[in-house]
Amino acid sequence: MATMRGAAAALALVAAVGLAGAVHAQVPAPPAAVPPATGAAAQASSVVVEPPLVDFGRVAPGSRHPARFLLRNVSGAPVTVARAMPSCKCTDVSDIVGRTIAPGATIELTATLAVPGSPGQKDAEVLIALQGIPGVARARMQADVTMPVRVEPAYVDALKGAQEGEVRVASVDGAPFRVTAAGGKAPAFVGFDPAVDAPRAEYRLRWRTQELGSPALPQWWVIDTDRADCPQVPLRIRHETTGSRFDPARTARFWFVPESIVLAGRVRPGTPVELRTTIEHLNPAAQGRVTNPAWSQVRGVSVPGGEGTAELVSASPRGEAFVDLVFRFTAAPGRQGPMYVPVMIDTATGQGAVFVAATVVP
Repeated sequence: MATMRGAAAALALVAAVGLAGAVHAQVPAPPAAVPPATGAAAQASSVVVEPPLVDFGRVAPGSRHPARFLLRNVSGAPVTVARAMPSCKCTDVSDIVGRTIAPGATIELTATLAVPGSPGQKDAEVLIALQGIPGVARARMQADVTMPVRVEPAYVDALKGAQEGEVRVASVDGAPFRVTAAGGKAPAFVGFDPAVDAPRAEYRLRWRTQELGSPALPQWWVIDTDRADCPQVPLRIRHETTGSRFDPARTARFWFVPESIVLAGRVRPGTPVELRTTIEHLNPAAQGRVTNPAWSQVRGVSVPGGEGTAELVSASPRGEAFVDLVFRFTAAPGRQGPMYVPVMIDTATGQGAVFVAATVVP
């Protein structure tokens, strides 16, 4: 499809993992605390985490969720917290390092899980180490990131030579809707004919790797719907070429895009829409230390291939590890239907891309 050609031109430059979606789901379920577990997974010799897991259930894309844990000293001697390290930068943790817990006493640990904009399971943990005591205690969190239209599985599983497969697409509220495109093309329905069958609340769609993209697979397969509250649902394509190999230049330029897709929703050709994304510092050779501060100097954004334009509005550093970007994206006049196009981010250390998914309407 004509609107997909610009994406293929920039596949070698893109950043791994992403989304700063503009779609918001209604989330009915409050966080649920899972009863304490036993064994090595729940404790580090002297301290037990209560509860060991907080399950937030279904949550909206891009939302944040606080959790409260108690660290209980089950030994007969005082213990002191040496470290409390989150497993990913998506988690904020209260400062408990240096605090001492008396025998039988507890201290509180709070952690906030920031979930991505893309649907699927999200989990994180805080590793707690004690001074002079081997092992770690784990405070775990998990959430099911859900849009008003839910897809199962929430990804395209093209690993280990898989050439085709199916996904189930259903509305969470049970209301009928239409699937209007999948991967920028007419959907390949299973057991449904849109020409004669009435809209349903659930569909099965087939994907084939030979139809997903050429010459290389994209990172995302985007399903378009007619629902106003969920015009697009992105599915990560799991394939050997869509992981770390997708953006080989990320280490040399010292940054990547943690959420590499932005959902623009429905847009009109020639009318700009304001979008947001984030770039994150990357320096595994120096264990994450910033050795080239120029990585955060954002010079501008652009759209290759003539499918639209992009204009940088702002680039705001957030600590040493992140730069939050605001940019305006405009679909080119004459465009119509689904778009999945790269927006190139230009910094002092190199270029990378975030992908914009949009449905262009008259």
